[in-house]
Amino acid sequence: MSEMQQYVIFSINEQVYGVEILKIKEVVSYQKITPLPNMKEFIKGIINLRGVILPVFDLRDKFKLPKTTYTPFHSIIVMEISGRMMGVIVDDISDVVELLPEEVQAASSLPPGVHVDYIQGIGKKDRGLIVLLDVDRLLSPEELEILDAT
Repeated sequence: MSEMQQYVIFSINEQVYGVEILKIKEVVSYQKITPLPNMKEFIKGIINLRGVILPVFDLRDKFKLPKTTYTPFHSIIVMEISGRMMGVIVDDISDVVELLPEEVQAASSLPPGVHVDYIQGIGKKDRGLIVLLDVDRLLSPEELEILDAT
């Protein structure tokens, strides 16, 4: 029997992404983010989540997608990235799906030129393709250092 994995599915700019459910700590409604000076563009600032200060970043900027105006309909996914708790802004969270190994295509099989550093694979479900992110590789060591300094 092959191991089924559960992924939290969310969208950014109408593109569907998935993250292993074990990496997700919680999902909170979008809230005001306190900006910090001299931060990389994708780092939006910090939030106070029940007394814990969390850095928040936007994958939209990281993936060079068009900017958006945040609304109360946006969500912040609190996840563990390389051993650190962080918030990630997403447009919406749609589902939790289970994927069997045979429903996941390796990132290495994507066409040349596709930036696969933080892509774990592509999930294939009846509703379409899901880009599965490897959250521990989302941020470079330099970016993690900058976030650690916040």
